[in-house]
Amino acid sequence: MRLSRNPAGNPWIAAVPAVVLTLAFFAIPIFYTALLSVTDPASGAWTLANYRAVFLAALWRTILLALSAVFFATLLAYPVTYYLAFVAKPEHRTLLLLLLVAPFWTSFAIRAFSWQLVLADGGLIAWLVSKGTGFVPQFKFLYTMGASVLGLALFGTILISLFLYSVMATLDRRLIEASASLGASRLRSFFEVILPLSLPGWLTGAVLTLIICVGDYAVPSLLGGGFNPVLAQLMLSILKGTYDLPLAATFAVVLVGLVAIAALPMLTSVRHVRLQS
Repeated sequence: MRLSRNPAGNPWIAAVPAVVLTLAFFAIPIFYTALLSVTDPASGAWTLANYRAVFLAALWRTILLALSAVFFATLLAYPVTYYLAFVAKPEHRTLLLLLLVAPFWTSFAIRAFSWQLVLADGGLIAWLVSKGTGFVPQFKFLYTMGASVLGLALFGTILISLFLYSVMATLDRRLIEASASLGASRLRSFFEVILPLSLPGWLTGAVLTLIICVGDYAVPSLLGGGFNPVLAQLMLSILKGTYDLPLAATFAVVLVGLVAIAALPMLTSVRHVRLQS
């Protein structure tokens, strides 16, 4: 079969630049990184020793940090979004949404550093407590895993709330009214009507939050202090220190794998929606 020389009649020609860019700047670097991760830096032979080191080092800590941040972000995002969508007056919602996304106007690292000033033993909270009670508290919360979870969860709250609001704001209010007319309380209407219908928005926000948390470096460094390092911290410390490229490539491959696994639920849900439609 002869292809048409007319670009309008041959859609594959329009796809050539995208394919070339994807191969040059995405597929080939990932393939080279994966190949480098199974290479022994001394002998050049293939080995899985680097992956054993990664699994023993910080893989589970990274997963626990990301899942904990998504969990607490979800607990915070649902009340915030419910208030925006169903309680706040329509004329106030735009202003409230602007206040919600205001932290996005500053750098992620600057926000993490700001929380460092708040959570420190001599920070804002300790200063307020000491002014009110005369007692200088010692929280010992900064530079812990909990501080890292807090910083990432607050960022995830904003992200998940935006996606939840995009769903809740378009819900058919007659469903909620019908639930109330049948005797359901507000809490029961939330769990039986609003929550199931809002799950697609939550899933998108949760997956994106999980992806960001898995590969984040700033928050675990500034709030966690590096005492419980995650994959991104170990990868950069190797590049700055021993410059062991195969081991650093192993960390990169594992991070890409975690991101791909985290994105699977979102892709599955999109396919499910298309099949239903």
